[in-house]
Amino acid sequence: MKTFSSKRAIPAAVLAGAMHAALASCKIQKQGEGGSKKVDIETPIGNMHVDTQVDPKDTGLAVYPGATRAVDEEHKHAANLTMDSSLFGVKVVAVRFRSDDPPERLIDFYRSQLKAYGDVMECRGNATIVHGKVNCLHTGSGYELVAGTEERHHAVKVQPDGKGSTFELVYIQTREEKETQ
Repeated sequence: MKTFSSKRAIPAAVLAGAMHAALASCKIQKQGEGGSKKVDIETPIGNMHVDTQVDPKDTGLAVYPGATRAVDEEHKHAANLTMDSSLFGVKVVAVRFRSDDPPERLIDFYRSQLKAYGDVMECRGNATIVHGKVNCLHTGSGYELVAGTEERHHAVKVQPDGKGSTFELVYIQTREEKETQ
């Protein structure tokens, strides 16, 4: 039979108390109605900011000529997310578009755009980045182009959509623990 150790109780109680204090001092701001929403959460251990109004320029990629934003009533097709703490940081900017052009034209366009960020990896299906290397998963439909480093990369996901295409522009930036001075 396992017994409860008082050695574990102190750290658990301290952790629970710290989490309670962090949540009690948490500041949450919500702005916007309907499809335009912005949420900012600030705590002593880190911050998170989410905005559904995305400027495509924040992805670092140009919008394909003639493409239109893929939007719905809740703007589910765009987000700018930032999470920041002393332990890690991540920024993800993603926005979806639609074009009447076939996937091959978009792939050619974005292949040249992505070259500015390094070698371009092309995957049929989905891609993932592990230990700085892009791996093609060969799952899912469409195509994914990725360029950059593990800490900072750009991706374009292109899907056939009837006679045209839908595509997503994505920018991801990560950071490990901040160095203390």
